[in-house]
Amino acid sequence: MRRCWLALAALLTLAGFLMRRVFTAVRFCGFLCLCAVPVCLLWGFLSARRGRRWADIARRVLAVCIGAGFALFAVIEIQVIAAGHTDGETSVGAVVILGAGVNGTQPSLSLQVRLEAALAYLSDKPEIPIVVSGAQGGGEAVSEARCMADWLAGHGVDPGRIYLEEQARSTAENVRYAKEVLGGLGIGPAAPVAVVTADYHLYRASLYWDDPGFVPVAAHMPAKYLPLTINYYIREVFGVVYLSVLG
Repeated sequence: MRRCWLALAALLTLAGFLMRRVFTAVRFCGFLCLCAVPVCLLWGFLSARRGRRWADIARRVLAVCIGAGFALFAVIEIQVIAAGHTDGETSVGAVVILGAGVNGTQPSLSLQVRLEAALAYLSDKPEIPIVVSGAQGGGEAVSEARCMADWLAGHGVDPGRIYLEEQARSTAENVRYAKEVLGGLGIGPAAPVAVVTADYHLYRASLYWDDPGFVPVAAHMPAKYLPLTINYYIREVFGVVYLSVLG
């Protein structure tokens, strides 16, 4: 039995290394694999000492902790998935697009799908203001907001209705600073505002937004990027836990 747990730990180590170093699109899943290695080793250690009172108690405690962790993960993941497949059809007074990575001056895949979703949503809303939110990160030639504004303008959106918010470096700051821009436009917290972001990100964005005017608009990754999407959905659970614990 101990050899089985050692073999599983070795497989998890190999999988984690490959995901972190080779298949980098799913690097977070690789991180989880590596985190599972000491758990496997501990379980194997305790299983090899079955019959000893302290080992049996420790194994039961570990089993309860693992089970509770999976249950909590499932509860949060269900909410994340449900939120990612709920689009708002309410008439809105503005659209906010939350930023993602930029490759030089061009949107990353994640940002590209958000912009495409926003453009489709805006197709029958030619007048309402658009707030694009995101600072300039490392390795980015322009801010996320500037990249989005340029992309939208290049796809026929009037630049005069695009408002840039270039300070935000997290979801919390996206929401805080975007609301400040909206306030400057006379759009209060209770007013319906469409928030465009990735489907996996909508639940956490709604927790930060925390106003009745939040109208979700989901951006979905193409089906061929399913492994990447799964990686993001799994990672998002930990983002929600972080928000719940540390605010």
